[in-house]
Amino acid sequence: MNYRSFLLFLSSLLFLTFNTLAGATDSTSAQSNASPAPAVSVPAPGMNRYMVVRTFPKGAIDGLDAAAVQSVNNTNSKYSVQWIHSYANPDKTKTFCIYEGPNEKSIRDAAAANKIPVDYIVEIPVVLESH
Repeated sequence: MNYRSFLLFLSSLLFLTFNTLAGATDSTSAQSNASPAPAVSVPAPGMNRYMVVRTFPKGAIDGLDAAAVQSVNNTNSKYSVQWIHSYANPDKTKTFCIYEGPNEKSIRDAAAANKIPVDYIVEIPVVLESH
């Protein structure tokens, strides 16, 4: 990833974080039905953590139900990949998904098998706490 892409990613993440901290109350906001991200432990030995950025057409992920999530998780397991959690912008056209897997290729292969897009992937080995 080049420096400009990283700045775009960082500004998007800061925008999402600011809106969350500011308590956006727009009724169309995705936050109205979202839950806080769970605490995440350190990946198992041999596993790495990644953020996968995706762009979807508007409405594409509105029907994501338990069966679809289970299907994605079943496919991911074939590639030793685990979906931890995801964040989305208010209109759910951009997602920032946290995954664990042995390498970036396994993350890309699982996404291809699930027929879901990947804009780019960033390895995120360091967790910075706010407290």
